[in-house]
Formats: sequence, C-alpha cells, structure tokens
Amino acid sequence: MKYRELIKKIQDYSGFSDNESEDALDLVVETIATRLAPGQRKDFASQLPEELEDIAMRPTIAQQFSADDMLEELCELEDIDRGRAKKQVMAVWRALKDAISPRKIENIRSQLPEDLIQALH
Repeated sequence: MKYRELIKKIQDYSGFSDNESEDALDLVVETIATRLAPGQRKDFASQLPEELEDIAMRPTIAQQFSADDMLEELCELEDIDRGRAKKQVMAVWRALKDAISPRKIENIRSQLPEDLIQALH
C-alpha cells in the first residue's frame, strides 16, 4: 500500500484530518519500531511505504515510549484530547493491519508490551 493510500485509509477509519492522520501514523510507526528486535524492525520497515521506512529505522532513542507516552505526545502534537488520540492510534493500527500481511502483524504484535497492545485495540 502506498503512503497516501495509508493516510486515506486512516482518515476513513477515524474521520480525522489528513495532518492528524499523518502525524499519528508517523508516531505509531516510530513507537512500534522502537519496541522490535533489530531483525524484526528491519522487516517491519520493509513492509511500509518508503516514506515510513526511515521513521521505522531511526536510531532507537534511549527511552522507549510507553503507550501513555505515545498518546500524550499525540495529544500535544495535535492539541487534541486523549480520547481523540486513542481513536487515531487505533485507526493507524487498523490501517497497518490492512497494509501488512497477517503473519507479519502477528510477529510484530508478539514483541510489543501489553500496554502498547491495549492502546492499539
């Protein structure tokens, strides 16, 4: 799936703006990527549109985002409330599941901490 198609799908699922959908996609991809083992991270990046590959492969920051950190960052970035941020994150995950094979999604999910899994659903 191409980048703009992914953004459009997120908009369809969430009803939110193009900018909100793009910001949420970038943040969720980065948050997920930091939680993956190096090989899985590279595989995740290869499944994404090229505009997202660099985000997924950014050097891991010393502190990984928790689910709460991710939601708070999105709230601040878009000046939205937590409920709206949660809906946006769930729309991103749903769109990613459409774009990536079920087997790969399950591999990714198996490496995520429980708080992040809960935030995505």
